[in-house]
Amino acid sequence: MELSSIEESYSKEIYQKIKSDILNGAITDGEFLTLAELAHKYQVSKTPIRDALGTLESKGYLISLPRKGYLVKPVTGKDMKESLEMRIIFEKAAARLAILNANDKELEQLYQLAEQLPARIHQEELLQFNHLNDSFHMAMVKASHNSQLVEMYGQVMESLTRMRMQDTYYLTFPEEKVTHAEIARALINRDIPKTEELLVSHIYSLDERLHLHDNHVWNE
Repeated sequence: MELSSIEESYSKEIYQKIKSDILNGAITDGEFLTLAELAHKYQVSKTPIRDALGTLESKGYLISLPRKGYLVKPVTGKDMKESLEMRIIFEKAAARLAILNANDKELEQLYQLAEQLPARIHQEELLQFNHLNDSFHMAMVKASHNSQLVEMYGQVMESLTRMRMQDTYYLTFPEEKVTHAEIARALINRDIPKTEELLVSHIYSLDERLHLHDNHVWNE
C-alpha cells in the first residue's frame, strides 16, 4: 500500500532524525536497533520507523538482520581512506574552478568565514565549530559555480561526518583558524598550486590525527 503524502513526509522527517543521530554519534557505530525501541525513543508508530530504516539501509548506514533488527554499519579504514581521497579530488577541483570562475567578493567572503573560526572553544561549542568549518569548505565549493560538483561534494562530506565529529576532540583550534585563513588568502591571490598544497595538507591532517589517537576505530 502506497503511503499518503502526509505519511511520506512524516517518514522523511523520522529518517532525517535517525540519520542525524547516527552522524553526530548519538547512535553509535555497531549499535543494534529495533523498531520497538526506536518507536519508543522518537514517540512514533513503527510504520515511519520501518520506512526510515529501510531508506537508511539502502543508503549504507545500516545492516539488516532479518527478524531481529538493524545494525549501525561501522566506519572502516577503507571507508575513511576512500572518502578522504574523494574529498581531496573534489576540493582541488573546486578550488581551481573557484579561482577561475568566482569574483573577488566571493573569494573575500571565504576569508571572512575563516576569521569567524574560534581560536579557543569549549566542549559544548564543538557542533558550532563544525558548522563554521563546513560553511567555509562548502562556500569554496559553491564558488566553483558547478552545481553537480556541489551536490557530489555534499555527499562525500556527509560520509565523513562521523569521522570529523571524532576528530574535533583532537583539533588545535588556533592552528585551524590560521590554516583556513591561509587557504582563503591563496584563493584570493588566485594561486592554484598554493591553494591545492594547503588543501591537501589540511585534509590529510584529519587522517593523521584519527590514526594517531583512535587507530582502533578505523580498522578494516
